[in-house]
Amino acid sequence: MSSLDQYSYCPCGNGKKIKFCKCNQHFAEMEKIHRMIVGEQNVAALDRINADLKTMPSEPWLLAMKCELLLQLRELEALEETSAKFIRLQPDNALAKLYRSLLAVIRGNTEEGATLLLQAIGDSTENLPPMTATVSLNLLETMAQRGLSLPALLHAEMLMDMGDEMAKYGYQAHSSLTSQNNTNILSRESLPSAIDAEDTPYSERLIEAEALIGAYRISVAKTKLESMLREFGPQAPVLQHLLYCQLMLSDVDGAGASCRKLALMDSLTEPQRIYYHALAYELAPKSSGVGIQEELCQYSIEDTSFEEKLTSNARLVPIPVDQLKGLLTALLNEEVPPKSCFVCVDHVLREQFGELEASRTGAWIAYYGRQTDKTARLITLEPPTGPRRLLLESLKQEIGLTSLPRELVEKLPTSYLSQVTASVLVKKQVPPERAVAFRDATRQLVVDSFLDYPLECLGNKTPREASSDPKSRIPLSALLLHWQGSGSAGLNDSYYKSLHQQLNLTQPLLEASQDVFDLVGGAAYFWTNLATIDSDSLIQLMQSALTRGVASVTEELVRRSEQMQWPDNLKESAEYTQLNMKAQLATDPNDAEKLLLRIAELAKKIGVPIGNAVLERVEMLNSLGRGTEGRMYLEKSLRENPDDPVLLQFIQMAMMREQQMRSRGGSPQGAGMGVEGQVTPSSSNSSGLWTPDQGTSGEDAPSSGGSKLWIPGQ
Repeated sequence: MSSLDQYSYCPCGNGKKIKFCKCNQHFAEMEKIHRMIVGEQNVAALDRINADLKTMPSEPWLLAMKCELLLQLRELEALEETSAKFIRLQPDNALAKLYRSLLAVIRGNTEEGATLLLQAIGDSTENLPPMTATVSLNLLETMAQRGLSLPALLHAEMLMDMGDEMAKYGYQAHSSLTSQNNTNILSRESLPSAIDAEDTPYSERLIEAEALIGAYRISVAKTKLESMLREFGPQAPVLQHLLYCQLMLSDVDGAGASCRKLALMDSLTEPQRIYYHALAYELAPKSSGVGIQEELCQYSIEDTSFEEKLTSNARLVPIPVDQLKGLLTALLNEEVPPKSCFVCVDHVLREQFGELEASRTGAWIAYYGRQTDKTARLITLEPPTGPRRLLLESLKQEIGLTSLPRELVEKLPTSYLSQVTASVLVKKQVPPERAVAFRDATRQLVVDSFLDYPLECLGNKTPREASSDPKSRIPLSALLLHWQGSGSAGLNDSYYKSLHQQLNLTQPLLEASQDVFDLVGGAAYFWTNLATIDSDSLIQLMQSALTRGVASVTEELVRRSEQMQWPDNLKESAEYTQLNMKAQLATDPNDAEKLLLRIAELAKKIGVPIGNAVLERVEMLNSLGRGTEGRMYLEKSLRENPDDPVLLQFIQMAMMREQQMRSRGGSPQGAGMGVEGQVTPSSSNSSGLWTPDQGTSGEDAPSSGGSKLWIPGQ
């Protein structure tokens, strides 16, 4: 906490300096409490505030300082009570709303948290309360943890448009969110701009709504837009603005409904309609017809030899109990872990690869032994339909489960993606000369599962069946876009182009001369016409796809890059990006190691950080049994690039690991070099949102990790 004087902003949160605030009459007492807090006498300061509140129960500066202290002390129940009183007495106070917002976020209520945060920002004067950063970043992290990636991204973009300090947080959070490869790319690119609404009966009112959005009065703008829809009916520009408001307020169900309405708008182009339909699948899978409900079931087991039936069944593969322990504890509220866990497998590819004994994985089951107050039990997760369900039903008959009473414990929502994709296990190593054929065969298994899976969004038809129905064209095209955007199938762009043809669909093809991202968001990675793209647009698309890990288009982008006549000013950047993409595609570790060496050399030449390439090459050399060469290369790179942010972060981690080992009585040889069993490049954690309690490695480098609750100064 900084020093306090007459020209400090008043702690009451009204945005005025103490000299010009009515709280100035209590400045002497305010200063005494401030000195106690600065001196870390928090409990004594809290006692003094409580004593003052007995005689001044409605003073906002006292309530604000008490809230801050309670937050520092993690006294959340007391903070709940005090902040409720604060906002009751000061309903328009931005700081009071921020404390209520933070508590809502901690409870997991992102809608209430987002609403109050936006109201606080809208109510603030020129200077936002410092508490805004605390609330914003904790809201961002909670959204990301709950899978609300697009709302989190839009909030990060909002921070990027604010003052320098808030913009710094926004840029770093944005970088973290867009690099989360396990999130659909449709949620890692911003929304398209609204179409022109000039010369419409509602244009003036829409301008008023846009002004409210610009002033962060999102809730008021949402109400106004909903009123316009009631009066004028569904209108694309109004729905596009409403969609933004709903996402900012974390209302993904409402946002999904708006997307479905936009997909019906004739005023939008077909690619835009497909995009919005696919976005609806991502935001609200259940109401959009791609959500699946699996059933968690329990069977009571009296047969004492039942566990032997499980262990001897060829369709069950044992898996470590720890893989399911946490999930089962949460679902069953059961502290005792299961005795054994299995995954169902189905033998596949016998004709082409019978010698490999390949099996595709299905549902899992968990066996609980007999306890003092409970009989032995079998817990199953049962899909509603499809090959996973058929496999499980066949297994249940084999082990005698169909004759036992079935108790439904809970229905669990999931996506069609979990049903059509599955791992393939082999008992024998795939010969190198057959690796490509085996990969193609396993991919075809996934494609066939997708084509033959019935979905509500297609009228409970399979994609193969729906391909003959003209009414299914947009929902089916959107399904392919959503599937490719998820990256879960491991298919390249050629497969998806082939799927479009197989399903009698035409994949959209948009010219790079227009802003494709502003038209169709993340679909631009798949729909940009590479045949006519210019060099500037291609390098931007390559760099963005590389940063976001859009793997399905990597081969096509590399191929087009090799054909492009690059101008002199782009040659080195293009080669650097192309090499990085080739390294992702490399299947031979020796080829990958050579590419990484060239990437590091080129990175140094063009003046970009080389740390990632260096660490990846060191790890590759270690895996090839060339650890000494890797250590020498790392030492040389550290000497020549002492300020590289990634290498600095790696060395810091290595030193911390060495200190930890020494504190336990050991001193590992070679600690700090990241080889031979010590801290390796892959130890570097690059996941999670950046929060202000963490340092940065370099000016623009996002840190990793992040605490559940960030509090200034701690």
